[in-house]
Amino acid sequence: MKIISNILPFLILMISVYSCQREIEIELPNAEDLVVVEGRIEVGKSPIIFLTRNRGFFKEFPTDLTTLITEFVIQDAVVTVSDGIQTEILEFTINLNEYPFAYYTGTFIKGEIGKSYSLSIQANGKNLSATTSIAPPIEIDSSWFELNPFDVNEDSLGVSYSSIADPDTFGNSYRIFAKRNSEFAFYPVSGGAFSDEFVNGQKITFFYGQGEKPFESSGDFVPKEFFYILGDTVYLKFASIGRKEYDFYATLDQAINSNGNPFAAPTLVKSNVEGGLGVWCGFSVSYDTLIATN
Repeated sequence: MKIISNILPFLILMISVYSCQREIEIELPNAEDLVVVEGRIEVGKSPIIFLTRNRGFFKEFPTDLTTLITEFVIQDAVVTVSDGIQTEILEFTINLNEYPFAYYTGTFIKGEIGKSYSLSIQANGKNLSATTSIAPPIEIDSSWFELNPFDVNEDSLGVSYSSIADPDTFGNSYRIFAKRNSEFAFYPVSGGAFSDEFVNGQKITFFYGQGEKPFESSGDFVPKEFFYILGDTVYLKFASIGRKEYDFYATLDQAINSNGNPFAAPTLVKSNVEGGLGVWCGFSVSYDTLIATN
C-alpha cells in the first residue's frame, strides 16, 4: 500500500498534464514579395546582376536549373549601372558557360580599381539601389596541398592552403573562389569570406576545399565533394571586397550553416541593397594554381 500511495500522486499529476494538452494552430504570415540581388563587378569585366524572387521559409526551392530560371529568375527588370561618368542599361542573357547562367550584363562599363559603381534596379514594381567600390588586389604568397586534416588515416583526399600578407590598413576583407581540373567556372568556397578584424597587418594562412556548385550538395556535414583528390589541379581565385559586402557574405554563410540546427540562433543576413535583399559587390582578384601532391 505504501508503494501505491507513493505512485498515486504522480499518476494524478500525469493525467492532469495530459488532460490540459490541446492543439495550437499558428497562422504563419506570407513572405513579403521582395527582389533578391546577387551582383558583382570585377576588374576588367562587365557587371553581372542575377535577380530572383524570394521564397517563403517553408516553401520548396527548385532543385534544377530549368525550374530556377523559369519560376524564380526575373527577366524583365530595368537594370542600370553607373561609374559616375558613364551609365549603361544592362541586357538580360542566358549563358550556361558563366555562373549564375541567367543574368543582366553590359558591354562598355568595366571594373577599375579605385572606382565606385552605383546600381539601380526597377523590378516587380519596386526600386532598388546599391553602391560598391573596387579595392586594390592582394597577391597570394604561396599555396600548397595537405591530406584531410579531419582524418589522420586519409590517404587520398585533402584540402588546399594559401597564405597572404594582409596590409596594415584596418578593414580589408576577402572572399575565396575555387575550381578544379577542367571545370569552367570558379565557385564560392563555403565559409570563404573573412576579414582582417583580428589579424590586421599579419600573415594570414587559410585552407579551402572545392567551391560549392549549385544543385550538387550531398547534405553531409563535411561532404566528400568538399575535398580535393591527389593529382587534382586546383585553381584559386582570391577576391578583395568591401566591408559591407563582407558582412553580407559572412552572415549568409552563418545563416546557411545554422539552417536546420535547433540550437543555433537565427542569423539576420546583412544586405547592402536598398529596397530589396542581396549584395552588389566590387571585386579585385589574384589567382594561383597548384597540383595536389602529398
